Parts: sequence; structure tokens; C-alpha cells
Amino acid sequence: MAAPAWAHDSLIASSPEAGEVLQESPEEITLEFSGGGLTTGDGITNIVQVSDADGENWEGETEVEGATMSAEFPEELPGGDYTVAYRVVYSDGHAEEQSFDFEVEETTPEPEPTPEPTASASEETEDEAETETESAAPAEDDDAAGSSAADPDQAEEPVAGDTAADTQQDSGLPVWAFVLGGIAVVGLLAAIATAVLRGRKNPRA
Repeated sequence: MAAPAWAHDSLIASSPEAGEVLQESPEEITLEFSGGGLTTGDGITNIVQVSDADGENWEGETEVEGATMSAEFPEELPGGDYTVAYRVVYSDGHAEEQSFDFEVEETTPEPEPTPEPTASASEETEDEAETETESAAPAEDDDAAGSSAADPDQAEEPVAGDTAADTQQDSGLPVWAFVLGGIAVVGLLAAIATAVLRGRKNPRA
């Protein structure tokens, strides 16, 4: 009769699971095997390694407890694909090396909210605007009052050129006509005075 065949121990569970897509980085990798436990001792290697797409290792020190093997991550895993490779020696002395993959999703940082202006800041801005408006209004009124006060004085003061022109227009004669008339009058008076003086010097007999 043939001897019965005994099945070897194997991996029965893991965290993360093979092919799992994680929303965030796990804190450790944990593998659970069938059987009564893993064989440990000098010269026996039970190890788990986690590497990214560039081949960089991310796992910490491997710990074995019964049929469970685990390793903590020294830091948070960035988004990307990872490969878990392990080597174990089962209780029957059978050694096995296997691997599987998992993924950590890329995280997009949320934009920082824009701070809204406080009510006190808005009130201060409105108060400053009102103050500037009030301070500018009297200056405009003063300028308008000065302009209106100056206009009557300028209107009442006569201008020499304008007066002469008005006189010429009222008389209808140019200035030189008055000058020649005055000379004629003076000459006529001089002639009369000369005739009178001559009459006195030569009285009739």
C-alpha cells in the first residue's frame, strides 16, 4: 500500500491582502500560515520584505510568533505599488518563498481655504472711506465759494482798454477827429485874439 500524502503548510491570510488597494499606508505587514507554527532557530531564515517599484525596501525587523510573521513599517508608505516577498520554514521543515502585490493610493492634498475678512476689518475700511469723503467735501465747497466771491469783483472792475473802446463806439468818431477839431478851435481863437489886438492898436479917426 502506498503511504498517504501529507499536504505542506501554506499562507492562509495576510494584511494587506494580495491585490488589495489601500486608501492609506498600513502600519505593518502581517502573514499567517497554516500548521502548528514556523520553525525557528540558528541558521533558519524566516523573513518578510516589502519593496516599491524602484526596489527600495520599506519593512522593519521581522518577528515570528507561532504561525504568524510580521514586520512594522518604520515610516508611512507613499502612494504606489508594493511587492511583499517572504521566506518561511514550516514546522515539518519545508521551506517556501513566495510573493504578492498590493497598492497604496496616491493622496491629493486639499487646498487651504482662503481666510475671509473679519467684520471688524470691514468696518474699519468703511469708516476710513467715510472719513476721507467727509474731509474732501469741505475743501470743494471752499473752492466753489472762493470762485463765486472772486467773480463779482472781477466783473465790477473796469478795464481801460474796454472803456476806450466803448467811448469810441458811443461817439461814432475816431480819436484823431477830436484831436484835429481841438487844434482848429485853438487856431480860430488865436486868430480872433490877434484881430482884436490889432484893432485896439489902430483906432479909427
